[in-house]
Amino acid sequence: MTTGFSKELTGDVIRGKIGKFYDLGSPFYLQVYGRNIHDGYYITGKETKKEAQENLTSFLVEKAGIKNGAKILDVGCGVGGSSIWMAEKLGAATMGITISPVQVEIARKLAKEKNVNSKFLLMNAEEMQFDETFDIVWLVAAATHFLDQEKFIKLANKSLNTGGKFVIFDWMLDESVTDMLNDRYVKPVAEKMLLSSLYPLSRYIKCFIDNGYRIIYSEDVTDHTIKTWDHALSVITKLGNIKLAAHITKEETLEIFNFFKSIGAMKTAMKKHRLIAGIVIAEKL
Repeated sequence: MTTGFSKELTGDVIRGKIGKFYDLGSPFYLQVYGRNIHDGYYITGKETKKEAQENLTSFLVEKAGIKNGAKILDVGCGVGGSSIWMAEKLGAATMGITISPVQVEIARKLAKEKNVNSKFLLMNAEEMQFDETFDIVWLVAAATHFLDQEKFIKLANKSLNTGGKFVIFDWMLDESVTDMLNDRYVKPVAEKMLLSSLYPLSRYIKCFIDNGYRIIYSEDVTDHTIKTWDHALSVITKLGNIKLAAHITKEETLEIFNFFKSIGAMKTAMKKHRLIAGIVIAEKL
């Protein structure tokens, strides 16, 4: 379901906006949010932000049954947090792709510091092509930027080994939402966070089944992730301490700050049961 943000834009324009945003914003994410640009998974509720973020990666690894030494394609890899963690903890060979050259640069630097088997490429996921195949397609907190998620799932199928797992975690529409474009809670989140498409959990499940997959795990985990937005709201108090690069314009600075300030809208949308945090893990048959 196309959002208001992307309704009248071409794919190239959308990718340009998103790529530019992450070029500008990623160094600031590192300052105030760390190397994992995704939600946390809270078990006790007492975890630090970093612990919760690593909990999510660990939880997904466990549910997907990812084995030591697995070959993993990390789509929309951000600054490499998940890729590096899995390379470190599992001895995995990870390949991360992103449309942000700044993220590629940061991720390569972090991987080098950890001396892990993680590579990072500048690549448009919606047109990706590989000569090799992978055991895992890892798509965490990135799919909603895609103009056509179902088309991407079909494309990614070519890069996944038979018996391999497709892991998705993302923000999803609650099944009750019927008019996303005019929903007072969903609309501001999509527009400020540059989300091109939003699907309910059931649509992901159907898409995988229709493409010959077996669903091995699916769940609404909002109760375990919503505290993410409490931690994220605390980031706003640090905005005045962010060191801005000299070349960034006032307009670009405003975009970054507006993104951070949209965190409150996300928390409200989740509390109002308009958006959820959802997981789907599917096995290619």
